[in-house]
Amino acid sequence: MISALEIANLVNGKIIGDSSLKLKGVCSIEKGKRDYLTYLKNSSYEKYVKSSKASLFIVDSKYSTFLANKTFIIVNQPGLSFIKILKLFKDKLSIQSKINSKISNKASIGENVSIGKNTIIHAGCFVGDNSKIGANTVLFPNVVIYNNIEIGDDCVIDSGCVIGSDGFGLIEHDKINFNIPHIGKVLIGNNVTIGSNTCIDRGTIDDTIIKNNVKIDNLVQIAHNVVIHDNCVIAGQVGIAGSTTLYENVKVGGRTGIIDHLSIGENSIIAGNSFVWKSIDRNSFVSGDPAEDHKTRLKKIAALNKLSSKNK
Repeated sequence: MISALEIANLVNGKIIGDSSLKLKGVCSIEKGKRDYLTYLKNSSYEKYVKSSKASLFIVDSKYSTFLANKTFIIVNQPGLSFIKILKLFKDKLSIQSKINSKISNKASIGENVSIGKNTIIHAGCFVGDNSKIGANTVLFPNVVIYNNIEIGDDCVIDSGCVIGSDGFGLIEHDKINFNIPHIGKVLIGNNVTIGSNTCIDRGTIDDTIIKNNVKIDNLVQIAHNVVIHDNCVIAGQVGIAGSTTLYENVKVGGRTGIIDHLSIGENSIIAGNSFVWKSIDRNSFVSGDPAEDHKTRLKKIAALNKLSSKNK
């Protein structure tokens, strides 16, 4: 068990209430449990505080009116603080070695592979020749890393991912399609998360590049020569075709398709179920099939609905 004081020190927070509390773990605020802690994500969760059985709440200063008869830790950013706390409890359940990398004897590691300190490679993983994996990275079971792939520090690659297979490049001759051999790499930066069963193709000649702090959901396809810049977020079932670039802080909603050789400007948002067929300027918000400015699309829909109602 971990004391409330230890947790407060971890998140640089101030305890209001019983600082001697001992906590077993973390719970949701809706299903609070005694001797567990939770946090208030936003004001919509205030209604759960009074009835929640959780013993400790992580809040910011706006929630001071809820402090009566409860124990709280006040922090500047409850969400980020809760991430630190979750990681603390997860590490206690983990098989991580604090000294050296831990590689399952049921993993297959190729020749001339570099693996950083505290990295974990679970059973069923394959790491190809001449690949590099940084420190504090985790490959969950049955991840396949082809040859000549580079993965940075503090990454999480979930089960079933395939990184570095050839892209879908073809040349047709006499009505027969021939596969193009791919000799580029996949370069993955630091603090990248890649969800289960995601596929990232190696570059044809140049590299496929995933930069720092990118978060990718399950079942995503990233084709050859794609470049994804820092802090992008990509939801499940997204497909990004070859040689497209996503600049910093782009967010892509689930089941979106993006065709090849496009430029998606920084800070842009693409709503789920969109089909992106042309490049997008920075700070855009697009949606639909074909994707266009979201507000413009809503106005068109409203106009069509109004016209339709008049014709009835």
